[in-house]
Amino acid sequence: MMSSWIFKVIVAGAGGVGKTAMVTRYCTGKFEEGYKMTIGAGFHTKSEVLDTGESVKMQLWDFAGEKRFRELLPDYCKGASGALICFDITDYDTFREIQGWLKIIRKKAGFVPIILMGMKWDLSNHEVDFKIANEYAQNAKCNQCVFTSSKENININESFQAMAKWLIFYANQA
Repeated sequence: MMSSWIFKVIVAGAGGVGKTAMVTRYCTGKFEEGYKMTIGAGFHTKSEVLDTGESVKMQLWDFAGEKRFRELLPDYCKGASGALICFDITDYDTFREIQGWLKIIRKKAGFVPIILMGMKWDLSNHEVDFKIANEYAQNAKCNQCVFTSSKENININESFQAMAKWLIFYANQA
């Protein structure tokens, strides 16, 4: 019999980068235009069976990105098994904020698997190059960097499946 896992995963990043759109796309398969700003945090769950046969349920905490909510993030990080840190590849300022998100998550959740998520790959006005983002991820000791599009459903399921596998790997090392 294969293992069954439950993990708490933080979804963080600047406001407006597409965190809620990504989580909604993953959990429901749908994309909607014009999301309203998340207040505090949104909560979603998704279960799936990986190609390894293992069953994983992820509790996704979609954290509000606006600065006024940042002081709440440390409490949400307690007990987290992993994190997705999102930035908008069409807005370099959101990429600059990654260090702050990493610092909070690592301080409160420990050395958990982290995937940097470059959002809005479907748009053409890129300000962040994949090579630079991937190099940053490596230097910051993140597990990987992925460019995605919630609108076009590019690398969404694959990113969450990769996170699930990292979560299992880390849990088996403990």
